[in-house]
Amino acid sequence: MLCKPAFFIAFVLQLFIAPAFSQYIFKGKIISNDSVPLQGVSITVNQRAISSSGSNGSFEFNSKTDSVSISFSFVGYQTVSAVYAATENMLIKLNPSAVFLEEAVVKAYEGNTALKNMSATISVLNKADLERYSNTSIVAAVNTVPGVKMDERSPGSYRLSIRGNLLRSPFGVRNIKVYWNGIPFTDANGNTYLNQVGFNNVGKIEILKGPGGSMYGAGTGGVVLLSTPNPINNEHSIVLNALAGSYGTYASDMAYKKSTENSNTSLSYAHQQSDGWRNHTNMRRDVAQYSGSFTISKKQSFHTNIFYSDLYYQTPGGITKRQMDSAAQQSRPASGFFKSAETQQAAIYLKTFYAGFANEYSFSDHWSNVTSVYTSHTQFKNPSILNYQRKTEQGIGGRSVTQFHRSNFTFHAGGEYQYGFTSTRTFGNKSGVPDTLQFDDEIAATQYNLFVQAEMNLPHGLAVTGGLSYNNFGYGFTRLNKRPVNEISKTFKPVLIPRIALIKKFGSNYSLYTTISKGYGPPTIDEIVPSTGVFNATLNAEKATNFEIGARAAIPEKLYISAACYFLKLNNTIVSRRDNSGADYFLNAGNTSQQGFEVAVTYYPIKDAGNFIKDCKLWVNYTNIRAKFDTYQQGNNNYSGNKLTGTAPNVFVSGADVLTKIGLYANFTYNFTDAIPLNDANTFFASQYNLLFARVGYKISLGKKIAAEMYTTFDKSFNSPFGLGNDLNAAGNRYFNPSAPQNFTGGLKLQFNL
Repeated sequence: MLCKPAFFIAFVLQLFIAPAFSQYIFKGKIISNDSVPLQGVSITVNQRAISSSGSNGSFEFNSKTDSVSISFSFVGYQTVSAVYAATENMLIKLNPSAVFLEEAVVKAYEGNTALKNMSATISVLNKADLERYSNTSIVAAVNTVPGVKMDERSPGSYRLSIRGNLLRSPFGVRNIKVYWNGIPFTDANGNTYLNQVGFNNVGKIEILKGPGGSMYGAGTGGVVLLSTPNPINNEHSIVLNALAGSYGTYASDMAYKKSTENSNTSLSYAHQQSDGWRNHTNMRRDVAQYSGSFTISKKQSFHTNIFYSDLYYQTPGGITKRQMDSAAQQSRPASGFFKSAETQQAAIYLKTFYAGFANEYSFSDHWSNVTSVYTSHTQFKNPSILNYQRKTEQGIGGRSVTQFHRSNFTFHAGGEYQYGFTSTRTFGNKSGVPDTLQFDDEIAATQYNLFVQAEMNLPHGLAVTGGLSYNNFGYGFTRLNKRPVNEISKTFKPVLIPRIALIKKFGSNYSLYTTISKGYGPPTIDEIVPSTGVFNATLNAEKATNFEIGARAAIPEKLYISAACYFLKLNNTIVSRRDNSGADYFLNAGNTSQQGFEVAVTYYPIKDAGNFIKDCKLWVNYTNIRAKFDTYQQGNNNYSGNKLTGTAPNVFVSGADVLTKIGLYANFTYNFTDAIPLNDANTFFASQYNLLFARVGYKISLGKKIAAEMYTTFDKSFNSPFGLGNDLNAAGNRYFNPSAPQNFTGGLKLQFNL
């Protein structure tokens, strides 16, 4: 009988005591607002740090209670804190914060980590950096980045160079690989129609300096990663913008944004137009875009980016210094046999459809894959002083990266493939109308690369990264209006491109890194078949070797300093030439060397204060480039030792940003750019110039449903005439494209929260 009371007591104890020892499982995934898994997010339970997220953003822990207070914090993102119930299907979404320099999270080299952890020189422009100017162009913002120069030869005509690599670009963006939301945007032909992208289509820009071929394929100039602006958590809004300014400038856009627990979508349309300061510089651009990120499950997410752009801008042409000094606003006049730019209705008509899709899948806590594909279709028309070119470009491609992560080791392996087909016809130009057929060509371009990369965190704050890629590139060319019809092919010898980097951290606020990398830059379609119409089978690919050392230091939330020194050796350097008609052609010009020093300093004297001035940011960026031709013989002319064409040896940019408690703000920027050699002989230089930019605005909330912003901008040159982009090695000494000495804009932005 004694066993019955004992059994009863044991049963009661089991009912009341056993739950105290039960373990409840909390399991889920942490992603950014654009559905990118976040690795290394700190997880704090009841104010005690217990874990961090894995490589695919996953986390898991046990608790004795079925509900706990959890905080998720990560540099560059707003902390999320709440009481959560035990579940195995938690999905935590973090929004970007107004990040400091070192806390910016970058996607470069598939890192998805804070900038301070990267063993590479990377600059980041977020939405706030881009919106410090007139909201019509990204040129001014990009030109604040040390070592980077963006030219605007006329409204709508962009060039981009990183560390002086401009020799190959009479127009457009070349020798730089561009990705949009991780999907290739530079096509198989090597061209990047960056001017097709509207200002409001970009929310963040990462610029990787130096050859990035170990993971990004062809190109010696660097890599640019564009990201679409995404709505924040639970946002459901309509945003309207409108601005007007000098020289007939007008821009408007509208966007519909919606964010839910499992998706982010944005649909936008933007229009921009300008009469231009110079004669014959009208511009018009219309862009429609849809972007979406969808979380299908804890393991899988899907992303899409679709846009259509219609761009038209007139090309006024370069003028001589004498013409510029007498009447800087004129377009290129008639000269001898050649008619004027206005008579020939010289212009660019560019229509592009682009669609990119990416799928992200986590096989386990250690294995994940991102695979993306894209297709593009471009219609291009260019009546010029010389001729009239019409072409249709079709492209497809894809990229796949598989990642393995465990403890202190990460491994990436993947590949990228691109194919482009171009049908192009060149006619005579009869005052803007196609005339007699000159060339009827078909060009096929194929490129692919395979790559691997491994990163290892070692003791004593050391980390090493090694990468290697195999690259293949080739063209096929057929001229249909010449008999017999023959196909000419040009295949560039496959190359292996290595990169190795080492970083040493001294605590959490100081680091020193070094990297050695190779680069490989085959000619683009516009170089191998330039406007002369001659297929240049003798043109060879550039090859580069880059040595670099950099350092970062910080006093958190107060002072950030980054500096880098590099030496780039370039062989088989491709340079542009123009004949007397203005036609471009290209040749290999021997070897060049580029030595440089870059420094960026950001100081916050006031941050999140309670007084009238809430935030104050002061910053200074400086670039020094000693670039020259090492060996360069052109006929009887020896240009060895000359300064590298198109490269400013010194650029100094500084700024101040002030935000008040009542919503008033002001942004000021000063830019000094040194004299630029305009030809290989160094007999013509563009004069140095000093620019001032200012933006003043007021942000206000009109209740819970409406937010408004009013602003005005002003920019002025203290040197007139000056040019934001000039023609290099131009025939007839027509080097100069003068820019407007000053500009005003005023704008209004309204956000309606639905």
